[in-house]
Amino acid sequence: MSVSARASSWLFSVERHAFRAEKWICILSLVAMLVGVSFSVAVRYFNLHLPDTGEIAIFAMAPLTFVGAAMCTYTGTHIAVDVIQQVKSPWVRRIGRVITALAMIVFGAVYFWTALEFFQTALSSGERGLDLGTPIAVPALFFPIGMALVVLHAVAELIRGATNEPSVGEEYS
Repeated sequence: MSVSARASSWLFSVERHAFRAEKWICILSLVAMLVGVSFSVAVRYFNLHLPDTGEIAIFAMAPLTFVGAAMCTYTGTHIAVDVIQQVKSPWVRRIGRVITALAMIVFGAVYFWTALEFFQTALSSGERGLDLGTPIAVPALFFPIGMALVVLHAVAELIRGATNEPSVGEEYS
């Protein structure tokens, strides 16, 4: 096995493990949203003198959004892929995959730097949520993490597209 094949194999293994973690992060985010909203409704309905837990649901939207975007990049379930799949020519589809992967790398990298700056600002400000006092830096951290994962998946898809390997989405269809 060549060095580049071993490196690709290693990257794809890291990518699969990252995707497993992403699924759990999104599952936990959804559970947190469900619990936070349900508890908040119960507190309001029964007029309990407890803090509003809606903040949990709001903060859980960050990992769901940004890590969920990475999951869409991995599975190829975003609009650019839908357009590429409609093309009949395998060569044009391959070029489309490579161009899409390059665009996703640029997108993820640009937003990673923006997100990192946003996270650092949130961290240094010490700002907290009003109801539970959760640091704003906690949900803000998921913005750069999600964008780094988008880049990871896009690089792996670029390699798959350039070497004419099936995308992850094609493997399961």
